Amino acid sequence: LSLNRVARLMAADGLQGWPRPKRRGQQGRPALTLPGVRNRLERDFSALEPETKWVTDITEIKTQQSKLYLCIVLDLFDQRVVGWSMHHRQDRQMVIRAVQMAVWQRQESYEVILHSDRGTQFRSGDYQRYLAANSLVCSMSAVGHCGDNAACEGFFGLLKRERIYRTSYPTLDAARADVFDYIERRHNPRMRRRVARQDQKVAALLEPSVISG
Repeated sequence: LSLNRVARLMAADGLQGWPRPKRRGQQGRPALTLPGVRNRLERDFSALEPETKWVTDITEIKTQQSKLYLCIVLDLFDQRVVGWSMHHRQDRQMVIRAVQMAVWQRQESYEVILHSDRGTQFRSGDYQRYLAANSLVCSMSAVGHCGDNAACEGFFGLLKRERIYRTSYPTLDAARADVFDYIERRHNPRMRRRVARQDQKVAALLEPSVISG
């Protein structure tokens, strides 16, 4: 009997064949849905105070040597990159290092919402335990909803338009140095100046009028 004839006979009798084996790499992955984790931002990317809402994500940078991955933590109050990490593998340790940098710079120990997508790095046990141990409240996008993390996507878009797409990196180290320069010497100072200008405008509005005699 041919395999097709056997399959037809089994189907007629309501029988099923052996299930197909799972593809390699499917076992051991964290579930897409984590208990108690939901989207706490709901696409509200504004923050009235620093260190209340952070967002994190990963992007890919091509070099002639290999790919470089960048993970950032962005404070929604002023859009500064408060944590970042780069590596040739986008693993959970790279993500944790970026969050560690943000935590080390944090001025207060109050709870901070940290939003991400549902990538395996962010669903890993090590990442979730680090968040719980450092007063970070995990928030995650819905599956397949890129707009839920639009703030990070916006930063990555600026980085690539203003720097990466204009450069061909021969090595990983060359890319690292250029990304560091962009974050710490261009983007973050620009965000600080923007906040300072906003503070000056608010102060001018609140300043009492001088009534001439």
